[in-house]
Amino acid sequence: MREHPANWSIGPLPASDTATAEAIIDLLRDHNAPYLGRPSPEPFRLALTGAGRLAGGLLGQFRSHWLHVEILVVQPALRGSGAGRALMAAAEAAARERGCHGLWLDTFDFQAPHFYEHLGFTRFGTIADFHDGHARHFYQKRF
Repeated sequence: MREHPANWSIGPLPASDTATAEAIIDLLRDHNAPYLGRPSPEPFRLALTGAGRLAGGLLGQFRSHWLHVEILVVQPALRGSGAGRALMAAAEAAARERGCHGLWLDTFDFQAPHFYEHLGFTRFGTIADFHDGHARHFYQKRF
């Protein structure tokens, strides 16, 4: 028997309440388990350094048999040098080694959509006018 919505309450969840946030995530993992298994998200991080300084990096997460690239950035002076390509190649190698189906990411129209297309990524979605007339694009690269 289903509960009636009148018996529910909805309220803000404080950022400090990590136990409830984890319980919410576990509800979704339990639902997804028959379809995806129960892989736990695992951080993936690369730092690009030179001359003892941070020059860029890639932050992502292995999730449900994919590597989600959340952030890729290189210093402006290094753009076009192959540094971003090298970071993405390292991420792809790690995802392949781990047996992932591929990589996915999102980028804005003013960031690097053509860069990802040159690396073999395919656009699978766009949110037009995401903010101030700029589109947000979603890309994947399957293995």
